[in-house]
Amino acid sequence: MRHDPIIAGLSGMLRKIKRMEDWLRRAGLPAVLARLPVSLLCLNYCMMMSGKSMRLARIGERISRWLRTVEELAASEKAKFEMIDLDRGMRDDIEATKRTILSLRELCDDVARLFASAGYRSWLLDRVQRRFADVVDDCCNTATRLQQALESHDRRALALLRQMQAEQQAADASAAAHQARSALQTS
Repeated sequence: MRHDPIIAGLSGMLRKIKRMEDWLRRAGLPAVLARLPVSLLCLNYCMMMSGKSMRLARIGERISRWLRTVEELAASEKAKFEMIDLDRGMRDDIEATKRTILSLRELCDDVARLFASAGYRSWLLDRVQRRFADVVDDCCNTATRLQQALESHDRRALALLRQMQAEQQAADASAAAHQARSALQTS
């Protein structure tokens, strides 16, 4: 587990709640009731992660729309030279987004391990974790496809620009040669 302020805070809270659970059990409270504070903390975490999953799914939808836009631009004859990412800024931004999303997944996994280390298992926690991991995977896969589409679009656009430049240079050279022949014939 990596050191993260969220993990450290949650870990401290879980330790305190675990001590409280032990105290409640020793005081004679049934195990189910003594376990209630940990269950409530887990429920709160699950609700928070469900919200994060929904927000992350919306980010994934935006990335999908960008992917469709890039694919449409690449297919359009008029827009072949639009949006060339020469400085790789867009791809770097997408990569940074992927790294951030993956770090959230690691954090989510760390929290699940914290609950497990406190001896707490929950089908809800497992389901929320799986859902979050699936959303992260979908989002990262779509972002990777977007990066590949940008790369492919840029390669084709740059190749076409180079071809157009070469054709223009050949035309200019031909015109210059024709002009030189005409000048020699008139003199």
